Amino acid sequence: MDEITKEEQIENWLRIGLSQPQDRLSEIFYFDRRDNQFFSILVADYFHFDKNYNIPKNAVSSYPESTLIVLADRMKRIENVDKSIITLSRTKKGEDSTDEYLNRKMEAFLNLNSIVITTATIWEVDEIGSVTINLLEDESEIDIKKQKSWWEFWR
Repeated sequence: MDEITKEEQIENWLRIGLSQPQDRLSEIFYFDRRDNQFFSILVADYFHFDKNYNIPKNAVSSYPESTLIVLADRMKRIENVDKSIITLSRTKKGEDSTDEYLNRKMEAFLNLNSIVITTATIWEVDEIGSVTINLLEDESEIDIKKQKSWWEFWR
């Protein structure tokens, strides 16, 4: 069987992103002009970070540091409404979802945003992301424990 080309892979990715129902927000699809890259962020990915997009001291992520750096950067840019990040539109209730319609929608998205798929890439995370949060300790307790010597456990 023939291997799928990079362009076909991007087209398939776009069809998936564009066909997502408007009310399903488990994964949101984007294009990053700066990096010339398509990417998606899972809602669960936000649990890897605190409000400043740092990994909380009471959390452990399964993602490698390089993935967390890219995720945090893109999440910050999305929050700051960076014009170089474009959100893929989602399918409205009752909107046509045939292949022909999705192909037209995909072509319109690419043309309106001047995206050339022959030079673009897809950011794919190879790992399944999970985060373990120790709810018994908050960050202030962790900091206090680090400040105490071992013999000062009663303080």
